[in-house]
Amino acid sequence: MSLDLTSEINAMISERNMSEEQVISLIQDMIRSAYKKKFGTDENCLIEFDDSMRKMSVYQIRKVVKEEDWYSEFTEIPVEDAIELTGSSDIAEGDEVKILLDPKNFESASVQSAKQRGQQIVKEYFNDKIYADNKRKEGKLIYGEIKRRKDNGDYAVNIGLDIEASFPLRSQSPRETYSIQQKYKFLVERVEKAESAAEPRRGRQKDRERGVRIFLTRSSKDFVRALVENEVPEIASGDVEIKSIARQAGVRTKIAVDTRKSDVDPVGAVVGAKGLRIQAVMTECEGEKIDIIRYSEDPLALVANALIPAQVQRVVVIDPASKHIVAIVDDNQLGIAIGQGGVNVKLAKMLCDWNIEVKTPSQFAEMEQTQKIYENVEDLFKRDDTESSEEVEGEHKYSNEDIGIAPDDTPISDIGLEVSLVEKLQKRDIWSVEEFFEYSDDELRELGFTDEEIQEVRSVVVIEEDDEYSFECPNCHSILPAGTTKCPNCGVEFEFE
Repeated sequence: MSLDLTSEINAMISERNMSEEQVISLIQDMIRSAYKKKFGTDENCLIEFDDSMRKMSVYQIRKVVKEEDWYSEFTEIPVEDAIELTGSSDIAEGDEVKILLDPKNFESASVQSAKQRGQQIVKEYFNDKIYADNKRKEGKLIYGEIKRRKDNGDYAVNIGLDIEASFPLRSQSPRETYSIQQKYKFLVERVEKAESAAEPRRGRQKDRERGVRIFLTRSSKDFVRALVENEVPEIASGDVEIKSIARQAGVRTKIAVDTRKSDVDPVGAVVGAKGLRIQAVMTECEGEKIDIIRYSEDPLALVANALIPAQVQRVVVIDPASKHIVAIVDDNQLGIAIGQGGVNVKLAKMLCDWNIEVKTPSQFAEMEQTQKIYENVEDLFKRDDTESSEEVEGEHKYSNEDIGIAPDDTPISDIGLEVSLVEKLQKRDIWSVEEFFEYSDDELRELGFTDEEIQEVRSVVVIEEDDEYSFECPNCHSILPAGTTKCPNCGVEFEFE
């Protein structure tokens, strides 16, 4: 018996927006599921459609066997029964016969199983279609209506599909408040299959989480990028290029733009006449400040531009290898350059990919002096072994003033310590014996010195000086003049024999 499925097939094509091939494949899967439920296998199930692809016939294929070899009721048939069924006397052992079935006679449990299988296939089809359609929307703007707020602070958003999108708390701008049934622009941050996106859950909640999950954002820098691209046709045409973006959502965004055309002002193109273009973006971001700067391959110019609204006097590269750079500003511009909470300089660092320090002229002068001392010390240790040995013995090229210690202080390199320990002390800005004893043992440990190294320095100093005019307090390790009977620092009293 053939089944006429014209109305069912046409309905699924129109209502489900499925192709004819997809509907036919779905029906075949459902029939096979019902067949397997009834007979235990679907390997001998044959489904045929007529030329119009609207009428379906279901057959059971059985192998012809001898009566004494007949064991399977559903996959085999005795020769005599096959001849009687087909009316042909030419059938012999080993042949196959097609037995027409009526799917309407399948057991109700088999039909129900097939329906569930069909629903599963339809759901998987829609998930795949939704995933494919929305995967192409990643990184693009869409409109959505806030439907409800979840307990964890996330929002469910209607974006015009059978499923709701998720607007996570982490993707919300702290500057903004969101109202139910209000429409907003969102950036489609990512689209994922729930099986790979969701953490394992138990029971029914896991079932509810299956399918496609669409995540929206208004806090990412790419949201601002998409807004700007939407407002500035010169970006779409290629005349203007966004080189980099740095954003702290709700506070400030910096955008570096460039052009390959000499007659195009990239900053002016993005800002727009009377600032209308960038104002539209700022309005969408609830008034978040947005700085548009001119990109430059020259890091000095780029850093100076990135620190707007501050005015930069000059920029100095300290170390190109570590990308350390200093921007020098007037005293009244220091707070502007750094920004409230350090946000301006932080965004400038992110935008330029340089480690930016902001200094006033006086601060930079001090920094230059310190840097000069470091360079002198580095040159000192670059000498050959002979020169280093001579210096340890007391022949120094540099005076105390050269290395930044008081004239009456004793250089740490003059007391007979190992060169490696002297280097370690000087790298931690300890140049004299007097500076060393300004630190407690705990403070020296925090600077990275071991107990053995600390004791080595202290013992050398005590041995050299004790007999002449001083000794070390055994409690607080202060250096005291000979004859002192009570430590003025910790109060310990002494007796001398």
